[in-house]
Amino acid sequence: MTNIKNTISRRGVLKSIPAGAAATLAVAGTSSIANAQEAIKISYNHGVASGDPLQDRVIIWTRVTPDMNNHNGIVHINWEVATDKGFSNVVSKGHIHTGQGSDYTAKADATGLEPGQDYFYRFKVGDQISPIGETRTLSERGMKQVRLAVVSCSNYPFGYFNAYKALCDNGQFDAVLHLGDYIYDYQIGEYQSENAAKMGRLVDPPHEIVTLSDYRTRYAQYRTDEDLQEIHRRYPFICAWDDHEFANNAYFTGAENHNAGEGDWHTRRASANQAYFEWLPIREQQMFVSYRSFEFGNLATLVMLDTRIIGRERGLTYEDADWLRTAVDNGMGGKTTVPVAYDAKGDEVTDAKTLRDLTEDTLPKGWEYRKDYAAFHTRLKTEERSMLGAPQEKWLQAMLEKSKKANVPWQILGQQVIMSYQERPPVSSVYTDKEIAAASDADKASWKKFDDLGFQYNPDAWDGYKPARKRVLDMLEEHTHNSVVLAGDTHCGWAHSLCHEKGGKHYGAEFAVQGITSPGYGDGAMHVDELAQKYRDMNDHMAYSSLSGRGYMTVTFTEKHSTADWYVVSDIESKNFTVSHKKSLRFNAGDGDDGKITLEDMTSS
Repeated sequence: MTNIKNTISRRGVLKSIPAGAAATLAVAGTSSIANAQEAIKISYNHGVASGDPLQDRVIIWTRVTPDMNNHNGIVHINWEVATDKGFSNVVSKGHIHTGQGSDYTAKADATGLEPGQDYFYRFKVGDQISPIGETRTLSERGMKQVRLAVVSCSNYPFGYFNAYKALCDNGQFDAVLHLGDYIYDYQIGEYQSENAAKMGRLVDPPHEIVTLSDYRTRYAQYRTDEDLQEIHRRYPFICAWDDHEFANNAYFTGAENHNAGEGDWHTRRASANQAYFEWLPIREQQMFVSYRSFEFGNLATLVMLDTRIIGRERGLTYEDADWLRTAVDNGMGGKTTVPVAYDAKGDEVTDAKTLRDLTEDTLPKGWEYRKDYAAFHTRLKTEERSMLGAPQEKWLQAMLEKSKKANVPWQILGQQVIMSYQERPPVSSVYTDKEIAAASDADKASWKKFDDLGFQYNPDAWDGYKPARKRVLDMLEEHTHNSVVLAGDTHCGWAHSLCHEKGGKHYGAEFAVQGITSPGYGDGAMHVDELAQKYRDMNDHMAYSSLSGRGYMTVTFTEKHSTADWYVVSDIESKNFTVSHKKSLRFNAGDGDDGKITLEDMTSS
């Protein structure tokens, strides 16, 4: 590979574990001091969790809340892992401690476990025992099936986490993959249900989260949710962060939702990173490094990527598009280039002096400049812009090479944003003339941008980082047997035959999950089914588009097939809900060998 920017060394990433985290992480074999603090009364208000399972170990997590108002010291915790719920056969145990430096969160890397086994775990402070968690290690070999639950975009003030409850009620899974936006960063009143207060789901703290204390408080609130606690208690999680664990549309050196009045971005990013590592059962590496891999026996390799923080440069937005420009007489016998102006009737202005003298501030009422979106799309195709960063790209290639060499049938990329090429039709394309006439001026202006082109991209996804995407797709072509990309972010359900350009080669399959509670592109829109069909008409490699509804996805791997199933819940503003199975699509192993993949519809009629 050539022309890859080394974003890590240039930005000077810190090479240290977040402050306070190291003290809470311990391995088996540490001597027990079970009764050292019997007088300290604590509660387990935030439940227990496990995550990042390997063949011989798993991370187990809890948070203790001291009842003593003035307690600011260390809390000593013992932990046990057993093969039975009664803990008569304890196979791993140890001691950890926690305190204010880690927000009273604590986790241990429970080692010495057997591959492919179910286990129970618990924590003790004196005689105060936590809820009993259930977890499972990865198999070493001989797996006939891997079943993953996939979730994303769990926004507390939009409603109840009914999809988490549905997952607990509907089947067993080897792991739950959370593909980002585990929490949201917004203040009260911003991006929430109008019924948030009625549901008791207003966010805490009430302002946008910026400081370490803010992030910790927001995680603590989320982790009081009973359905989130239960799914963590039942299954090991494998998590990836997206932007809202930091700030909306975040990248390494900034975020769309961060301004100078909110302090230094690097401090905010470090605080968000520390709170994430404290509150989630993730195996800690270097600061800001969250990409890692998992081997599900000899059946599937899962690589969890970071497409958001470690290597991402600021993406372009449609606001970065230049004005349409034209060459006119400069008044001195030469030529100059100026933006093209249109008068109140929509006619192009041609008078050279008028065009030379105009500026954005002096445009007459009703006149306008127009953006050159075609040129902007060319920039997206050609300009080098880092998404993963050179070190992560190198690591990814090594993991894929290793997996293919071991003859593992499936290579899975768990990551945040849509990877496949995807044209987005303007909403107005399915509206009647009468509906367009009745729309707001803001909506009309938004739709007008793409009337000529007829589509737009999502520059925050891989479509905004096309050269970087092509390098990853080339890796998949060379170093995998059967590639499956999993994505979140958009709050919509998607399935693609993974490709780089319209009508181009297929490199694998991509399955994307709807939000747990965050609204989809079509939620509240008219003609949502017609709009979803418009997506499929414009993208012939798209096999599924669901633009409304909240829910989850499961993906099942066998040696010959990978099958994705999408489910939605009927309601998120009531605890009374039903679950509907929306779609089932199968990717047959080897189907992409000729550069074309057909995702087989397995949905029951």
